[in-house]
Amino acid sequence: MTGVVTNGSLGAGTGPVPPSAVFSDRAGEEAPCRAGGGALEEPLGRVLRNLDTVTESQGELGADLQGAYGASADEAGSGTADDAVAAEGSTAAEPSRREMILDAASALFAERGYDGASLRDISRRVGISHPGMLHHFSSKGVLLGAVIDRMEAHAQGLLDSADSIASSPETLIAALGGPWDPRKHSMALLATLSAEIVDPGHPGRFRVARLRLVHEHVLERVFGGLDERGHLVAGTSPKFLARSLFSLLLSLTVREHTVRELQKTSDADPIADVQEFVRLCCVTD
Repeated sequence: MTGVVTNGSLGAGTGPVPPSAVFSDRAGEEAPCRAGGGALEEPLGRVLRNLDTVTESQGELGADLQGAYGASADEAGSGTADDAVAAEGSTAAEPSRREMILDAASALFAERGYDGASLRDISRRVGISHPGMLHHFSSKGVLLGAVIDRMEAHAQGLLDSADSIASSPETLIAALGGPWDPRKHSMALLATLSAEIVDPGHPGRFRVARLRLVHEHVLERVFGGLDERGHLVAGTSPKFLARSLFSLLLSLTVREHTVRELQKTSDADPIADVQEFVRLCCVTD
């Protein structure tokens, strides 16, 4: 279903052609690759080779859940060789200039969308000159690619932990208040970009759509694991529950960053909402 991309214009993130591209009449128009080309596989390459049958990735939940998921998109670098070079000479407490740019770009893309944030806006937020920005990222498309790299690394952490999250409904409920928390910046970024990619010309269209498929796939594996352990209500479909829950998460994320800000007081709790969803479809001990 997928094939490895070896060339393209976006510049950050190479890997299998996304399923959305394979079945599109625009297939081949977006073919992102890492600087320097080559057939290096991006973090989600394994699952993207076949979203329906991948079973290799397994992880162990730490006491606070976060360790198994890896760093979130709010905190983690892209994990590429370029990051190691950029970070050389900086301390652990001091992020590299490249990471600062990625943090600022992620924040502005979440707030304004890709089209609403310019490279000059991002450079001003970081406190560097526009030429200084171009030294690290030659175009906004390349910068978007690096931001999506970090989002994919975050999704990879969830994929690695899917089997552990499926150990009980309580573990899933805990995860929904952690890496899938609708109040988090990483979810706001994904929600904003997901809305933007209805535009067929959006440069991140296929990679962001693919990310949604991966999140749905992870949740489907979790619900499938719960079903095998007898924790799902009889007759429910893991695939349907996964799509429905992730749609709810994105909707609650939008609500948290729009409606919530217009209300002086609110008794709506997004974590309570998603926990109630799990309780409705799961049988707890």
